[in-house]
Amino acid sequence: RACAAHGTAVEINSRPERVDPPDELITMARDLGCLFAIDSDAHAPGQLPFSVLGAQRAAQHRIAPDRIVTTWSVERMLAWTG
Repeated sequence: RACAAHGTAVEINSRPERVDPPDELITMARDLGCLFAIDSDAHAPGQLPFSVLGAQRAAQHRIAPDRIVTTWSVERMLAWTG
């Protein structure tokens, strides 16, 4: 609720061994109108494709692309961050 109230994005971590945040929390955040950020959590170049897993989770939860800040243009991101 605090994220929704303050316009803070909820991170969807894409690392395969993590399910972070749990599905229930993603659903609650979506229903509250939260924004999201998909993060690969890569620690090496070969791990960058992990972001696909985060995108799949967002799609499974029917999160609209315009609510995923990591898909925004630079201009929109700068406007959001103030």
